[in-house]
Amino acid sequence: MMKMKYTRLKIRALKKYFSTKYRILNYSSDSIWTGLHVLGLLCVVILFLFSIYLLNISNESGPNCYLDEYWKDGKTLNEISDNLLLRNSSQPNNVFFHETSCIKDGMLRLNARQACAIESAALMNPDHNIFVMFTSQVGFRNLSSLPIIDALLSYPNVHLNYLNITKYAENTPLEDWILTNKLFESQYLISHTSDVLRFLSLFKFGGTYLDLDIVMLKSLNNQKPHNFAAAESHIAVAVGIIHMEGKTGHEIAEMCLNDLKKNFNGKNWSNNGPYVLTRVLYEICRTKDIQQMIDKDICTNFRVLPIEDCYDIGWSELHKFFKPEYLNETLGRISDALMTHVWNKDSARIPLSKEANVAYIHLAKKYCPRTLEACDHF
Repeated sequence: MMKMKYTRLKIRALKKYFSTKYRILNYSSDSIWTGLHVLGLLCVVILFLFSIYLLNISNESGPNCYLDEYWKDGKTLNEISDNLLLRNSSQPNNVFFHETSCIKDGMLRLNARQACAIESAALMNPDHNIFVMFTSQVGFRNLSSLPIIDALLSYPNVHLNYLNITKYAENTPLEDWILTNKLFESQYLISHTSDVLRFLSLFKFGGTYLDLDIVMLKSLNNQKPHNFAAAESHIAVAVGIIHMEGKTGHEIAEMCLNDLKKNFNGKNWSNNGPYVLTRVLYEICRTKDIQQMIDKDICTNFRVLPIEDCYDIGWSELHKFFKPEYLNETLGRISDALMTHVWNKDSARIPLSKEANVAYIHLAKKYCPRTLEACDHF
């Protein structure tokens, strides 16, 4: 009797043990699968973000994409070195735009917002020559009409040219540096090429450099004969507009080229543009206080314009150009400005109808009317 009772107790104990063991194993198995599921989702997210990062880099970086295609059909734009208007260096009435995209098909193209920047400069400065330089070997190979290009070329002071970067750097402080290919290995090739070229153009010829995402609101004659740029914030002087002329302007441009050569960083988007000029101004202004540069006018042969002259609508407020509720505020804030910047790097994907009641379209109607009329959408 006792033996049977002991046996039953043993059997119960074994059942309880295996039942508990099974639950533990089952729980552990569920935990493992849940963990693997979460880990898998995390890996997918990481791979997705990494693919976006690689896509952004691939859009700008790589070998010298500007020379991937050699066009021998005679349709490439005339090279800038052949433009007789630039034979005499140090001309204060030069205005430079650089289109540094890698255009593989050789087709000449500008979008409406780029064209608006160019037209506004031509319209507000009829006594200036507006040079638009393409680093890709583009030309009139298009089979369809080019109404935006035609609108720009209706201004007699607009000139389109091809620019060979290596040749352009000859007889400048960057002649040997450009052959190292550091520029073409940059993660931000398009942006950094633009940084290099703005200082090269000012060193070689003098005049004004402008970004392709601005709208010119006044004549540049309002600021000359001073060398100038405008503060974007209290920590940096921006390079969306730079004017350098004469001997002093040439010397400052040379300082910028030497700084760029010494401190070039292909992994840092802003290092080779605004921070080049800002570092040079630290030296010639003998201060790192941007506000002092503005208020006290202490920079030798250079003027730093206040933020509201060119960048009053900053990057964090770019949406105000595109939304009707900010129309009056935006137009009021820039009513006395020399130019305004629309931050194309972040605003390019914002769709805009030509009939939209927003600040950007109001500016286009006044400062680039031919472009607005020629384009299908802005």
